[in-house]
Amino acid sequence: MEQGLRLREVNWLELWRKIDSTLFPEQPQPKRSMPVWQYLLFIVVGMVVFSFLGSLLPPVGLIGYDWVNFFSTPAQEEGLSYYPPWVEYVSYLTWPGLIGLTFTGLALGLYQRRASLLVMSIAFFTLPALWLVFLGQIEGLIVFGLTGMPWLVPLVTIKPQVGYLAFLARKKDLAVLLIWLALTTAIWGLWPLDMLTISNFTAWEEPHDISVWPWSLPLVVVLLWLSRGDEDMLMLAGVFALPYLHSYHYFVVLPAMARLTWWVAILAAVVSWLPLLANWFGPWAWQLGHLFPMILWVSLYLQRQTRSASKTIPA
Repeated sequence: MEQGLRLREVNWLELWRKIDSTLFPEQPQPKRSMPVWQYLLFIVVGMVVFSFLGSLLPPVGLIGYDWVNFFSTPAQEEGLSYYPPWVEYVSYLTWPGLIGLTFTGLALGLYQRRASLLVMSIAFFTLPALWLVFLGQIEGLIVFGLTGMPWLVPLVTIKPQVGYLAFLARKKDLAVLLIWLALTTAIWGLWPLDMLTISNFTAWEEPHDISVWPWSLPLVVVLLWLSRGDEDMLMLAGVFALPYLHSYHYFVVLPAMARLTWWVAILAAVVSWLPLLANWFGPWAWQLGHLFPMILWVSLYLQRQTRSASKTIPA
């Protein structure tokens, strides 16, 4: 009888290990390991350079519209009801600070993934990057937060975006997310329910909103399953499930360009501009924006399959 109990315990343990390895498979980590001093030095230098550039490009006219009208005022409520409560602290960054964190985060994310100088340069001149600056949105804070996972969880979760999916790559990151959500709920109440109001935006008639929600959910489920263990692939899969989607939202996944071969990265950068063909060919061309994350996800998936195949080939 004791042997039977032990057998059941072993079976339960093996079952748990199987589930664990299935949901969180071991994958080569694309990010290089950086000493704390190097990480902080990169941030200091990046903030000095990019904040200075931000001061030369003040939010006036067509530049920084969302910053001026929504994020720059403390305790702003109109238009931010579906954001987490701590978004109000963004106003204390100032415009140069926002630009500094945005592009420091992008540069650091690309560097962590061992981007070549060519790829790092062209990433700054994609449509998502430039559209984000002209709009004055805060996806850059998410990218900066992703460079310090999981410790910068407040930044990664500052907007209902695909940054949340990055926490599904590793168990320890998921645990940090759950603790953070529990802590913030204790402080601000059931704020995640307020984020559901984003569904109201689906009623807006914006031709450059290319969301295919909820029809994309079956595809997204498949992509997420195939992306297990890879935070970049998980986020790329998640963009197809956003109920409100513009090309500037892809700024969150721009660091993944570092993992592409140089010619695919150039192709992706060129493709990122295709939605602007809507100015000549009509609103349907905005849908070409889906091609950018598709190229990135498929490229990373093929790399993953190549690695798996090489492991199965006998020496």
